[in-house]
Amino acid sequence: MAKSTAHARRAARALVVVVTASAALGIVPLSPSGAAPETVLRSIPVDVRALLPRADRATALTPNGELSAASAVRTAGVRECAPIWFDGLAFTWDQSGGRAVTIVAATGIDGSSLGRSIRIDEEGGPDPGTAEHGSAHRGSAYVWTGEARCLRFSMDVPKGAVVGNVRVLFINSSGTAGGPDTGPREVGPVAVGGPGGPFAPSTAEALTRRPRIITRAQWGADPRLMNCTPLVADFLDMGFVHHTAGSNSYTQAQADDVVRGIYAYHTNGRGWCDIGYNFLVDRFGDVFEGRSGGVTNDVIGAAQAGFNTGAFSVSVMGNFDQARPPAPAVRALERLLAWRLDVGHVNPSAHTVMISGGGRTTRYPAGTKVKLRTISGHRDTGLTACPGKVLYAMLPAIRSDVARIGLPKLYNPRLSTSTVVTGQPVDIRIRARGSTSMTWSVSVLDPSGNEVASFPAQTGQALEVVWPATGPPAQPDVPGVYQVVIGASAPNGALARPATLTLTVGPIPTPSPSPTASPTATTSPSVVSPP
Repeated sequence: MAKSTAHARRAARALVVVVTASAALGIVPLSPSGAAPETVLRSIPVDVRALLPRADRATALTPNGELSAASAVRTAGVRECAPIWFDGLAFTWDQSGGRAVTIVAATGIDGSSLGRSIRIDEEGGPDPGTAEHGSAHRGSAYVWTGEARCLRFSMDVPKGAVVGNVRVLFINSSGTAGGPDTGPREVGPVAVGGPGGPFAPSTAEALTRRPRIITRAQWGADPRLMNCTPLVADFLDMGFVHHTAGSNSYTQAQADDVVRGIYAYHTNGRGWCDIGYNFLVDRFGDVFEGRSGGVTNDVIGAAQAGFNTGAFSVSVMGNFDQARPPAPAVRALERLLAWRLDVGHVNPSAHTVMISGGGRTTRYPAGTKVKLRTISGHRDTGLTACPGKVLYAMLPAIRSDVARIGLPKLYNPRLSTSTVVTGQPVDIRIRARGSTSMTWSVSVLDPSGNEVASFPAQTGQALEVVWPATGPPAQPDVPGVYQVVIGASAPNGALARPATLTLTVGPIPTPSPSPTASPTATTSPSVVSPP
C-alpha cells in the first residue's frame, strides 16, 4: 500500500505540473492596441447572369434571377476587380438542391495578368442545430492570395443546384488595403521560432510536452469580432487535419495576417461565433491558437460539419493537393497532435465511432455511425479534397510518428459510473489502457484535494480496478465532487500523463411528501317536502 500511495502522489504532483455583417463591409480594426494591422473586408455582389454558360442549354435563370443547373456545369468566367488591394478572398452564395459547389479562381495585380488557377472547395462549417449554423448562406474556404487587385473565377455547379446571391469577399489583413507599401512593416505577431522567447513553454509546460502556441492576443484576435461564445463538449474522441487551401508563398511575418484573414471571414463573412479551426500551423512550424475557449478544453469548432463535437481541428496553412508540406510544418503538426490527443488520453493509432450530426457538406446523413481513425482528414467526412491529396497520403506516417512521441501514454480512462448516492454504494470499475506494460496507481481525492482512498498497485498494459460497494476502501459518504486520479509509469520509470476522472457523490434524495387523501364524496340525503 505504501508503494501505491507514493506512486499516486507522484501522479498527483505530475497532474499539478501538468460585429455584425454590416460592420464587416467597412474597416475592421483587429487590435485595440494597434499592435496588429487593421483588417478590411469588402463584400461585392456578382451578377449571376454573367455566370450563365453560353453554350449550355441545361442551365438557365429562374424568375428570381438564380442560376439553375439541370446537369453539372462549369459556369462562364467572371472578372472582378476589388475596390481595395486584397491579400485573401472567399465566396458566399445561396443554394438549394445539389451537392457542394467548387470555385476555380485566379488573381493578379490587374485584370490582364492573372496567376495560376486554384480550386477552392466549399467550407465545412458548424454542426446543424447549433447557434452559428443558422446562416442560410453557403461559403467557400478562405484563401490567402498575396497582394492582388483583380480576380477571375468560375463555379462548378452540381446537378440539380439552384444558386444565387453570389458574392466575393475581398479581405486585406496586412494593413495594405490602400496599395502596396501603404501599411505597417511586416513583423509578425512577435519573434517566433527558436528556443525561448515569448512562446517558449514554461518549466511546468515543458514537462507536459506542450508545443509553443501563439495565443490569440499575440496574433491579434479582437474579441469584439466574435458573435457568440463557442460551446465546450464533455468528451474528446479524435482530431481532424485540414489545409487552408491558399497560397504556399506567405512569409513567416505574414502568417499571422493569414490567421486574421480567416478569423475575419468566419466571423464577419459567415456569421460564425469565432474562427472555425481549433489550431493552425504555418509552413515554418509555428502553431497558432484558433477558436477561443482554452487550448486544453474540448471546444466545439466549426471546421467539419456534422463532426465537430468530440473532435478538434488543426489546419495547416497552405495548399497541399500537389505540394508537400514543409518538414517544419509536419513536425509541428505531429507535436501538436501528440500533445492534444495525450491531454484527452486518445490513442493516435486507434479507431473511434462518431455519430454524424448531418449537414450540407458532410458525406453522412444525421444519425449515421461512422468508424474513423482518431487522426483523420477532413475529406473522410466532408465533401472536399481537404487536406489535399499529398497531405492526406501522409496521414498514416503522421499517425505512426504521433504514437511514438511522448511515451509512455495512458489511453481511454473511464469509470463504470460517474455518479453515486450517499448511503447507496455500488461497485465502481476503474479502467484504462497503456501504450506499454505499466505500473498503475489509483487514488481518490476529496473536494479539498485530500486523498481519501487508494488501491494496491497493478502491473500490466491494462488497468482494471473494482471498488466494491462495501469496500475496502470505504466509498465516500459526504456529498461532493471527488477526483479519481490514475497514474502510470513505464518499466524505465517514465511517467505517463495522469488522468483525472470526476466522481460525483450526491445527497440522499429527499423523499416526496405522502399525498393527502382526497375527501370522500358524500351524497346529500333526499329532502322531502312536507305535505
